[in-house]
Amino acid sequence: NSFEQFIINYCNEKLQQVFIEMTLKEEQEEYVREGIKWTPVTFFNNAIICNLIEDSRQGILSMLDDECLCPGQVSDATFLSKLDQKFTDHKHYKKHINQTTSKQKTIPSISQCFSIQHYAGQVTYNTTGFVDKNNDLLFRDLSQAMWKAKHKMMTSLFPEGDPQKISLKRPPTAGFQFKASISTLMKNLYAKNPSYIRCLKPNNSKSPSVFEDSLVQTQVLYLGLLENVRVRRAGYAYRQLYEPCLERYKMLSKKTWPCWKGNAREGVEVLLSEINIPPEELAYGRSKIFIRTPRTLFQLEDRRRQRMHDFATLIKKIYRGWKCRTHYQLMRKSQILISAWFRGHAQKQKYKNIKKSTLIIQCFIRGWKARKELQQLKHLRCCEQASTTISAYWKGYKVRKEYRKRFKSSASTTIANFIYLRILQKYFLELKKTLPSLSPTDTVWQSPPYQFLGQSNEELKRIFQLWKCKKYIEQLTPERKAMFEEKLCASELFKDKKTLYAKSVPQPFQGEYLQVQKNPRFQKLGSAIQGKVVMADSVSKVNRKSGKSCSWLFVLTKTHFVLADAKSVHIKTTISLSDIASVSVSKHSDGLFAIHLKQTATTGMKGDFVLISDHVIEVLTKLYQTVFEATKQKLPITISDEFCVKFKQDEVAVKIVESSSKNGSAPICKKKGSRKMDVVI
Repeated sequence: NSFEQFIINYCNEKLQQVFIEMTLKEEQEEYVREGIKWTPVTFFNNAIICNLIEDSRQGILSMLDDECLCPGQVSDATFLSKLDQKFTDHKHYKKHINQTTSKQKTIPSISQCFSIQHYAGQVTYNTTGFVDKNNDLLFRDLSQAMWKAKHKMMTSLFPEGDPQKISLKRPPTAGFQFKASISTLMKNLYAKNPSYIRCLKPNNSKSPSVFEDSLVQTQVLYLGLLENVRVRRAGYAYRQLYEPCLERYKMLSKKTWPCWKGNAREGVEVLLSEINIPPEELAYGRSKIFIRTPRTLFQLEDRRRQRMHDFATLIKKIYRGWKCRTHYQLMRKSQILISAWFRGHAQKQKYKNIKKSTLIIQCFIRGWKARKELQQLKHLRCCEQASTTISAYWKGYKVRKEYRKRFKSSASTTIANFIYLRILQKYFLELKKTLPSLSPTDTVWQSPPYQFLGQSNEELKRIFQLWKCKKYIEQLTPERKAMFEEKLCASELFKDKKTLYAKSVPQPFQGEYLQVQKNPRFQKLGSAIQGKVVMADSVSKVNRKSGKSCSWLFVLTKTHFVLADAKSVHIKTTISLSDIASVSVSKHSDGLFAIHLKQTATTGMKGDFVLISDHVIEVLTKLYQTVFEATKQKLPITISDEFCVKFKQDEVAVKIVESSSKNGSAPICKKKGSRKMDVVI
């Protein structure tokens, strides 16, 4: 075995020492500490072997470190000679010259070896390479290079490479580092409460259900299991502090349940004496109770479990009783409440009936008194009226008798005037009751009852209609007022003259059908047009040569009207309103119209424009109003089925022809020669 096995065996010795300290030694020390009568069990304590290896002044590892630090020539032989000289008399250390067993004679280079009697047996170590392996140092510059690596794990493995933690001391040896790691491990183990599981190797062939007695006995002997078993058999299997024990098992005795007021130890003694546990099974320490066999502990747990079951049954019984009593009390309370409400309801109904009867009786008595008083008042009134009537008749008789002569001379005129005024009064009262609605379109009026009221009735009808129109106009907004003015203008121009007018009446005039200022498609057209847009719509322009129509844009402003291409939105023609001479349109329901230009117009050389629009009534109305506002002159509009247009220098006669077959909504223009054009609708 070399240096590595020596370090591993040292770790095993320390772990065995922990096992001894925390099982065998601590077990016996606890019995002594608690004052329990105890026969000590002897066992081997390997502390002497651990001191042989790890002693800071005279241990093997400290001597190996000293040998590594010695100046001059250092070798494994000098290290072995110092060990032999230092531990000659140590009973667990043996020199190679004293090893006489047949097994040790077979070890090669026996002059370079030494033996240590471990707890598991004697082990021989070859010192060759001890000094070099212990002195296997990592140079400081290599540690610094590894610490500067970008990987976090590499930096954590070489903390000594940190430039801020540079130490000028010699780096620790491998043995010293391992000794420090073992010391840290021992501190952690002593701070815990470990549980041990010992594993035995049954055979060397790794076969199931095969046990080699010699191999198993050797492992049991070396692991120290015999001493542990002897200590456990001679000791107590269960121990616990008095307070937790009393708290757990106090329900087994009536004297300790539910609360023990004395000392916890006295309470445990009273509890265990009452349940008749044999004295040899118990031992009372200074702070703990000890129970020898697990069977006694199991009996205590069984009794506690049965007692807890009894308590649960008792709690369940008490709870059920409480629940039934609570349910009964709630039912009783509910019954009392229901009875109280029912009696109150009955009394309220009885009171309401009595009150109702009382009110009826009072009403009858008051009615009888009122009727009696009314009869008296009527009688007094009749007497007064009778006296007044008699007095009036008497006074009238006296007046008529006195003025009979004068009355007879003017009686006819007076009676006629009276009858006339009475008829007028009755007529006006009846007219007041039967006035029509305030709608301007409502022309219903009551006929006069007499013929002489006919003229007055018509005058009143006219005045009332004007008043209704005035009230309706006052309620209109400026926008609707302008729209009605346009509708009125259209009525004056086309009513009973063009068939299409009737269809355009219910349709409001919108004007801006293209939304030139808002639509991004017409942004270029909107920027080129100056002034407010009055009318913008899509129209079809009739070609002067072929008579075919193409889609154009018609934009009307306060001073001009513009014709632009519908696809490219490029302005083709801009015509001033003052250059328009007249407009021609047919009588039918088609949308064809012609704009005649003056001879002095800038674009007059090309001739007039023949256009087709779906909103021809609105277009011509707005064109008429705009021309009137711009030139203060009325635009002549000719409504006829035959009219002439001028294409360049030639006059072309346009004739509207009605077709029996349906050619679609748009009229079809057919040019016949250079002087004639038929429009089929």
